[in-house]
Amino acid sequence: MTAKRPTLEDIALVAGVSRATVSLVVRQSPLVAERTRLRVEQVMADLDYVRDIGAARLRNNSSRTVGVIVPNLVNSFFTEFLTGVEQVMRQQDRVVLLANSEDDPQRQDEILQRFRGHGVDGVILCPAAGTDVALPGRMQRWGLPVVQALREVGQQETDYAGADYIAGVGMALRHLVGLGHRRIAFLSVRAMTSAKAERLKGFSRGIAETGALDAGIVEADLTWEGAAHAANAVLSLPSRPTAVLCFNDVLAAGLMLGLRRADRQPGRDMAVVGLDDLPLAELTYPPMTSVAMCPARIGTEAARMLARRLASPALPLERFIQPARLIKRESSGPRMD
Repeated sequence: MTAKRPTLEDIALVAGVSRATVSLVVRQSPLVAERTRLRVEQVMADLDYVRDIGAARLRNNSSRTVGVIVPNLVNSFFTEFLTGVEQVMRQQDRVVLLANSEDDPQRQDEILQRFRGHGVDGVILCPAAGTDVALPGRMQRWGLPVVQALREVGQQETDYAGADYIAGVGMALRHLVGLGHRRIAFLSVRAMTSAKAERLKGFSRGIAETGALDAGIVEADLTWEGAAHAANAVLSLPSRPTAVLCFNDVLAAGLMLGLRRADRQPGRDMAVVGLDDLPLAELTYPPMTSVAMCPARIGTEAARMLARRLASPALPLERFIQPARLIKRESSGPRMD
């Protein structure tokens, strides 16, 4: 036989407070004195109290859940992004449901349908490569609020939180040119997304502004080994680049591994710069120069926008673009030849 779950009334009786006070504690209201809150929370822990989300959903016509869809979990950028999302949603008393689209639009659609079936209140979406530009309009017709993050489809049809990759790539190029590098290659992922388009735009603009030579674009799978294998393609470029700017830190770390396998020292024989400045950038050998994009901050802003949209659906669209910041380390050494 299933044990009876403790109620707010049970907690109130043991704690010696009113049911209304217990309710305020559950909702993390600042109106409750600290001593009282601690006493009530201790009783809740002792009685193993669990809030009845189903009942709250019926009262408020809200599931208190939001969905987050990312294209992969290889890149720890998305882990930090999710940390920012969860921080805001926890304050909103909402649960985050995370799903990995594996950069597959069909899988992404299946996830969205499951989210709809679970009655999520809204979605933070990093669109899969090849996502139909009509998707934001479809979601609006479903009555499902959405914030796009890091990638975007459609013509600014939703709230959006992302990073200034165009400026970030320009910073990296100016840094390399300042170190004497003139033949600079770009190591990219294969899939075309708005994030890739912005990086390529920044690369083209930066090459033109600095007078450097576009030494070629090499594409690789978004895996450590895929980037390591790409080192041979980079070293085989007829332009003989002395520096490589990478799509993100995952590709940069893999490229550095591939260069060492080819008996080339990153930072000495070839300068390498990443994008994102993840924690791994300080753990590579040598430590990686990278452009910081603050994924947790982007996640925080995406979640704030979704909470704002849920509270006031008619508000104007909002955009947040995280400024870039160059973090210099040993992988971007000066030109030696």
